[in-house]
Amino acid sequence: MTTVVFTEKNKAAAQISNILAGGSARRTIVDGVPVYEFQRDGVPWKVMGLAGHIMGYDYPEEFSNWRDVDPAMLLDTEPIKKVTKAQFGSAILKLSKDADLLVLACDFDREGENIGFEAKSIAEKVSGSTVMRARFSSLSKSEIDKAFTDLVEPDENMAMSAEARQILDLKMGAAFTRFVTLSVRERARTKGVLSIGPCQTPTCGFVYERELAIRKFDPKDFWKIEGIFNGNGTDFTGAHRGGHIYEKEKADAIFSKLKNCRTAVVSKKTVKEMKTNPPFPLNTNEFLKRSSKYLGVSPEQALEIAEQLYLSGFTSYPRTETNKYADDMDFKKILKGFARGDYQDFAMLLISQDKITPRNGKKDGHDHPPIHPIKAGSRAEVEKAVKMPRAWDVYDLIVRHFIANLLPEAIFEKTRFELTAEGELFDSTGSVQKSAGWLAVYPFEKPQDKLLPLLEENDVIDVKKINNIKSQTTPPKKLTEAELLTLMDKHGIGTKATAPSHIETNKKRGYFETKGKTIAIMDTGFTLMDALNSSVPILIKPDIRSRIEALIQEVEDGTKKFPQALEEGTSLIKEMYSHLLKNRDLMVSQIAGTITDEAVAADKKNHVGTCPECGRMLRMVITDKGRFVGCTGYPQCKNTYPLPKAGALAVQRSRKCKKDGIAVIKVGNKYFWSVGIGPCFSCEKEKECFPPEVIGPCPSCDGQMFLIATKDSRFLGCTKRCGHTQSVPKKGRLTVTDKVCEGCGWHFIRVKEQGKDAKEYCANRKCEAAATARKDAIRKARARE
Repeated sequence: MTTVVFTEKNKAAAQISNILAGGSARRTIVDGVPVYEFQRDGVPWKVMGLAGHIMGYDYPEEFSNWRDVDPAMLLDTEPIKKVTKAQFGSAILKLSKDADLLVLACDFDREGENIGFEAKSIAEKVSGSTVMRARFSSLSKSEIDKAFTDLVEPDENMAMSAEARQILDLKMGAAFTRFVTLSVRERARTKGVLSIGPCQTPTCGFVYERELAIRKFDPKDFWKIEGIFNGNGTDFTGAHRGGHIYEKEKADAIFSKLKNCRTAVVSKKTVKEMKTNPPFPLNTNEFLKRSSKYLGVSPEQALEIAEQLYLSGFTSYPRTETNKYADDMDFKKILKGFARGDYQDFAMLLISQDKITPRNGKKDGHDHPPIHPIKAGSRAEVEKAVKMPRAWDVYDLIVRHFIANLLPEAIFEKTRFELTAEGELFDSTGSVQKSAGWLAVYPFEKPQDKLLPLLEENDVIDVKKINNIKSQTTPPKKLTEAELLTLMDKHGIGTKATAPSHIETNKKRGYFETKGKTIAIMDTGFTLMDALNSSVPILIKPDIRSRIEALIQEVEDGTKKFPQALEEGTSLIKEMYSHLLKNRDLMVSQIAGTITDEAVAADKKNHVGTCPECGRMLRMVITDKGRFVGCTGYPQCKNTYPLPKAGALAVQRSRKCKKDGIAVIKVGNKYFWSVGIGPCFSCEKEKECFPPEVIGPCPSCDGQMFLIATKDSRFLGCTKRCGHTQSVPKKGRLTVTDKVCEGCGWHFIRVKEQGKDAKEYCANRKCEAAATARKDAIRKARARE
């Protein structure tokens, strides 16, 4: 009578074996996979951990070549499920062959049930033994003992709901990604894959819509009238009842009425006691949001840490929709473990009560309890068991949230003054914490006291200053990961288990990134979403995905058969695909155009600027018939500009044309050309754009000497063209410095020849000081010889 148990991961197998065997399990290896063996009530047991999913869906080999297969065919082709981790499949066959009882002990959720059924489907090839299910929410001894004593039938509906999701996600992801990528490659030179996913894309769509709102935001001016008052020697502020005033004249009129006011009256005083309730118990979504908001830990990292805490026996199962505790929850049993250590005071306070009453929410997923601690652990113990950064911080959040939920409300005294000055009303509010309640154990939320002076109605107070403050409305803020998770949950995008992975997939694809706690969409993500939004908006909206998620849930609930859900889900995907086909040209044009523009912008040699006609990129184009500046929007935009027929061209990015030319280009070493205007030497603004590099005053007239460089020589000439010229060294790099000669007022020049030291001197041949300096230099050189 051999019993074989399959768990989701090796760590769970080790924990469960240790509990069931009383610490006497023996670790062996079967085909490279650890297996734990022991005797229980005279029966041999073997417990093996899987590696998550060991099977996966894919299309037959003949569908692997993207260019040879119409993407639409994938929607009508049923993918095949194969073993993807061969050593686990082999180990399952060997263990199951002689088993009398197979127990599936994977995590009790949709994916866990499906992973168990993967092991079951392999085992049934060699075994006809009974298959049962052990359900548990934590790896505590009491719960594991109970789960393996009260085995239940496996839930095929739950397993098949995960199967439906896998097939529908593959169909949409493969077909849509191939279609979009191949379509764009026909128009733009790109090797990148433009990934489209059933949950990934609407997730990115939420970020795109917020970014679009920010970019389109048009700020408006408004005014606020604020007063600084003084009562009983204490300054405090009050805001005019009008709030944000969008008419300047109205704000000016109120300010004019009040600016010379010196006193105000407390026309009304209100004091109320307000209570702030403790948070609801943690379900997965709330846990992920709070980990991101309070700890700055990404959803994917937070879920992985919580998974490891669960496998190490510190916390309950982290994937749950439930935010209410069962009536028979034994809080005192858990709290006794925290009677010493960081949470001692709070635990002892709760234990001393006759009854502990949680503040329950309304969600009950009928699977697992809310996330809560199972056993107490010190920082050292947690970090030893879970070797991941921030493991203690996540555990601390779970423990503090659990205790906070059981503590009483926080109580505040809120005071509000209504102040009257020259018939105008101002409001001032204050708040004082009277009882910390649950906030004492929850440092993540720290409301600050705002004190007001002790005043009564009809008291006269001083008006120290009235301000008329001009402000502007501000654009929406970028989404945080916590807000994104809220949107995904609200619209049914993904599940409690998969939501973090959809966020992470977008990051890996380069569609958006996190900066601190906010999410910033990247150029690739914005381009793709913008194109889909203008051509196939149904792809980035959550509506159809929500309907598919509902179908999957119906399979789990047993209200819809698996084949029917696949058929309906495929029809929904085909509906989206038809929109893609219908609007292919518009979508491709926008995406390909942006990819082309990005490539042109990166080409510093040929990129000229932005087209004033259509906003696309301008670049230099060379053909057999000549060269010109053209627009990447061609043929829709035919805007072009001529270029000189001869000479090397170099865009001068640091120069701007005074006549609003598109860009300034240097032609060889001879002259400059303004795109859209023509040669700069024929322009009346040439001297403004290219002021001469002045050396100093001309010795012959009241003009200025400046440096003139030609292809073959360089010399100094007069700005008034009086005929006075002077030579300068023909070789070396010549620079006009800021140092000025005391004898003649000319700027020193610096000449650096290759292989020689640089020389700085006054080049004025008629300067006596310069002549003396030259003679001294010659004399010193001869003395050294």
